[in-house]
Parts: sequence; C-alpha cells; structure tokens
Amino acid sequence: MAKLTKLIEILENFDNDLKEEIYNREDQANENTYKWSNWEDSDKGSNYIAKTEALDELRGFIFEVIEKAEKIKNKDYY
Repeated sequence: MAKLTKLIEILENFDNDLKEEIYNREDQANENTYKWSNWEDSDKGSNYIAKTEALDELRGFIFEVIEKAEKIKNKDYY
C-alpha cells in the first residue's frame, strides 16, 4: 500500500503543476488574442490551444488514476 500512497502523492503533485501550467497557458493565450484577434486561428495559436486542451484532458486521466488508486488503497474494489 505504500507504493499506492507514493503514486497518489506523485500524481497529485504533477496534477498541481499541470493545473498551474494550464492556467499560465490560458492567460498567455488571452494576451495573444488581445494583441491580435486572429491569433487563435493562426497555426501557432491553434496548436497552442490544442496543446493546452490536451494538457487539461490529461488532468482528467490523472484524476481517474488517483481515484482508482485511492479505492484500491481503501480496499473499495467495487
């Protein structure tokens, strides 16, 4: 069970880092859009937004893994 506790801790820390990075990326995207209204439609802008959305989706998967690990740790298999 110690390994599950360690895994949960690592994933929670990683999730917090991702959360901050996503916040910063969204802030940067807003600044770029403010400077140039078509930035989101440009190749660079659309790639930047897609990566930000992918990182946010990754947070969802991390949450699922944490939730499952906690259930196993608590012997809640159902």
